Amino acid sequence: MKEWTKIFKALANENRLAILKAIVKHDELSVKMICQKLDKGVKLVSKHLGILAYMNIVEGQGKLGSVWYKLHPSLRLEVKTIIHKFLK
Repeated sequence: MKEWTKIFKALANENRLAILKAIVKHDELSVKMICQKLDKGVKLVSKHLGILAYMNIVEGQGKLGSVWYKLHPSLRLEVKTIIHKFLK
């Protein structure tokens, strides 16, 4: 039950939900692209990506001189289903 509480707390933020929605829509996005799509600053987006990454909801990978984020491959199927159902 604690794990679910942590996951729902991580998802209970408008900025994090917007970031996840953008990532789900495009499968993978760089930090710069997320900032542009949401019209938000790098500091704010990076902060929320850090929280999502800490919770293993997203995974960042460096390529092409930037960090690209996608849903974490080990994310529980139930969480992926919730994210896809409500954010697509």
